[in-house]
Amino acid sequence: MKPSTETLVLDFDHSVKLPATFCHTLDLHRYEENIRYCASMERMHELESVIIDEIRRHRFFLLGNGDFHHLSYLLIKNMPYKNMHIAVFDNHPDNMFFPAGIHCGSWVYHASKLGHVAEISVFGIASGDVKGLNTVQNRLSAIRSGKVKYYCVSPVGRILKLAGSPHIKEIGMDYRSILQDVEKRLLPLNTPIYLSIDKDVLSTDYIRTTWDQGKLSEDELMKCVEMLSPRVVAADITGDLSSYTYQSLLKKILRRFDGAAGNLSFTAEDLQKHQALNLRILSLLTQKKETLI
Repeated sequence: MKPSTETLVLDFDHSVKLPATFCHTLDLHRYEENIRYCASMERMHELESVIIDEIRRHRFFLLGNGDFHHLSYLLIKNMPYKNMHIAVFDNHPDNMFFPAGIHCGSWVYHASKLGHVAEISVFGIASGDVKGLNTVQNRLSAIRSGKVKYYCVSPVGRILKLAGSPHIKEIGMDYRSILQDVEKRLLPLNTPIYLSIDKDVLSTDYIRTTWDQGKLSEDELMKCVEMLSPRVVAADITGDLSSYTYQSLLKKILRRFDGAAGNLSFTAEDLQKHQALNLRILSLLTQKKETLI
């Protein structure tokens, strides 16, 4: 594998282990308490001022644990492309109400408000966020406008399906046919794609994360990445393994309420699986590049 200067690890939690020849690493551990899981917009803007030069120098980003997925918003915000399509692979829609700033489950809504973002498609949703009482937490305005689309692999609650139709689809496990439809629609427009992968979209048969997980297999995910990769101008990966004890009582309560996995013990095999998958995804993306401006 050739070294890549296009890849940056935003290292808040020391969870990403990659060869130094393959990536650059920016040590952000001092910001972990303020940024992890949720942050005020003021805190996010402060962080943005620290990392913006590095964002502009790189195209592929590793964010660590899924608790940092809202960093995707900052990355997308600073992409130099117009009419971007955001393709997200996640077990959760990440389009939920969160009144106190932004968090890892609300960033899609904020990204949908960016002027250079044409559309966001979230693939692989199987979580309880689209069922039962949780349906009321979804940002319906973003779905109804067509700016955000859900592709769910498990049944969707009736109320949410009616409220968001036709932009909420139950696709079962037919990822490739859906992606082909998206690709056919985007390719004629020469549309740049930003790819965001949360590894909790994968079944626990393949890998462990600290969030509830979906149904996709590793090979199915890779087939999707391969299909999209010629159009991918930038990407991020989250879902790596780390534990953290918050100092903030509010964060402790919110994270527990949101389904915290607790301070899990991770085996060497677990960590190796994540490193191998990160390298596999990045290798595919860095081999297939096309500049779209």
